[in-house]
Amino acid sequence: MKKIICFHPDEAAEHVQGMGPNPISGHPVTHVWRCYVHPSGKLTAGIWSCEGGTFEIMSHPSTEMCTILEGEAVIEHEDGSRVTVAPGDSFVIPYGAHTIWHVEGYVRKSFICHFMENDGPAA
Repeated sequence: MKKIICFHPDEAAEHVQGMGPNPISGHPVTHVWRCYVHPSGKLTAGIWSCEGGTFEIMSHPSTEMCTILEGEAVIEHEDGSRVTVAPGDSFVIPYGAHTIWHVEGYVRKSFICHFMENDGPAA
């Protein structure tokens, strides 16, 4: 039987804690609660959070749709332009995007990631 899957840390299939990729400043500890992983591994969804710090994603490994649940972040694009995201904001990060995340305090988002056919599933 198929059922609705709720995004809640207590019900996540997997929880991964670690340092944000390519830390630039601060101590950007991240948490990923994968609440759904498609059997193919090409689609994952859940909740992500980060504590204060700045980190760089050189090439985003998936196309990701996010909605900010708590806190705030400033996302810097490769060209230096910036966008501030806050609770209620939804956005898409394109596959391959080069971004720098600036998290002064705390940010938490829900996400769904689609991995391209030639790329591997979420690590």
